[in-house]
Amino acid sequence: MSVSDNLVDLINLHIPATTETPEVICSTSSGDISMIGNLILSDPQSFFAPILRWFKTYTAEYSPAKITVNFYLTFVNCCSEHYLGMLLKQLEDLFANGLEVAVICHYESDDTDMRDWARELNAVIKLPIEIVEIN
Repeated sequence: MSVSDNLVDLINLHIPATTETPEVICSTSSGDISMIGNLILSDPQSFFAPILRWFKTYTAEYSPAKITVNFYLTFVNCCSEHYLGMLLKQLEDLFANGLEVAVICHYESDDTDMRDWARELNAVIKLPIEIVEIN
């Protein structure tokens, strides 16, 4: 199978937001992944399954030069953090093998909880994390 065949096989992933789940956008053309909204999952395994599947296919078949992950999260519960950690662990492995990875955590200026979450993430994840105040 040629690379051009794979480009047809993998499409952009878009999961619309709900009150408990973020909007997720995974772009095949840019390698950007964005999560926007609440991450309060009652079934994180089902929610993250298509994201992790897209990510695995994209990184294996497309040999990207860079992956950027943008978090615009307003709340993250403990169950969701575990599955988010699975994605970040895969990014750590790729980064350790030379892939350019950028993780950007955006938070609103009055949301100290999400600012602190981003700082804690920065302390435990072996990836370059940029923490950006927005408003």
